[in-house]
Amino acid sequence: MEYNGTEEQKARWLPLARSGRILGTYSQTELGHGSFVRGIETTATFDPDSDEFVVHSPTISSTKFWPAGLGFSTTHDAVMARLIAGGQDQGPHVFLVQLDRWRMASQCLVSKWVTLA
Repeated sequence: MEYNGTEEQKARWLPLARSGRILGTYSQTELGHGSFVRGIETTATFDPDSDEFVVHSPTISSTKFWPAGLGFSTTHDAVMARLIAGGQDQGPHVFLVQLDRWRMASQCLVSKWVTLA
């Protein structure tokens, strides 16, 4: 957040993180790719109709692996995914996703700004 966010994003999210009102984790590693960022299969496709990103892990090998604290202590996740915009793969980017603990049992993450397929 500190180094990758815009000034607007920093103003909104850093005070919440620094005060402990939100707790985060980082989900980059995928079951089939380890931490090889260029091999990441998870996508975040921009949907201009809803003005949201749809985050999708299409295969078992794209399952996020080792996200510390996920499911019991974190409220947000910085998810590494391939940005798809205008049908073009823009490469890996980080997406802040608000976690929905009630749906964690089914391994779904939801956000006001991100819809998971």
